Amino acid sequence: MSADPNPGPPVDRPDPEVMLDRLIEVGAIREDDDGTLRISAALHDIIDLYEQSYGDLPDKEFTEAVADAFDLDYSEAVRRIDEEGVTREEFVAYLSVRAHFEDEDEPVPDSLERATMASLVVDVAPATPVPQGMRELENDEVEPFLEANDRAVLFVWRLRCDPCESMKAELEETLDRLPEDVAVAGVDGEAAPTVRERFEVDVAPAVVCVADGEAAGSETGYQSPSAVADLVADAFGDD
Repeated sequence: MSADPNPGPPVDRPDPEVMLDRLIEVGAIREDDDGTLRISAALHDIIDLYEQSYGDLPDKEFTEAVADAFDLDYSEAVRRIDEEGVTREEFVAYLSVRAHFEDEDEPVPDSLERATMASLVVDVAPATPVPQGMRELENDEVEPFLEANDRAVLFVWRLRCDPCESMKAELEETLDRLPEDVAVAGVDGEAAPTVRERFEVDVAPAVVCVADGEAAGSETGYQSPSAVADLVADAFGDD
């Protein structure tokens, strides 16, 4: 998606690696321990808002929005969209990147830099509510994980969840209080029906203790580090 509204001499395109580093620095993209790049929860929320406005626009209104954003006349916007294959997803990402920098009180990148960033955002994995530093399980990984670990604790998270964010802020202390022989993982509650159905979890956050494949105890809603430690001790019979 080119952001230069007027034809002219060739310009130096921003280095995608530099733009990616900047997105990570401002918390728009996160890098998991395994190197997977994901949209952050904060940027995801912004994208959701812009998608409501622009995601399903009819072609004429979409073209008018692009023309307005890049200071183009309508016919030039039609040409750019056609030649460069500008998608609604890229346009939403472009607008969302600007909004994220503004929300973080960071200098807003220029239009070419934002266009490069938008392409990066479109290419990375969807956002996840599972915090960095915690193993994340996809829905089809839950059962193998429980079969491989006779004592396990599953944390169920959700995006746009204030109690989840409160628990994440204390997560390091929470994990430090758990026994070393207990396996810990997190799931996106909205994408893990196996956990919701098997353990009857319909609220996030939730902490589910599983012993030998069977539920041994659970709590929903915000849980302090000490409350989680007590739950785990009771579930597994630890003194």
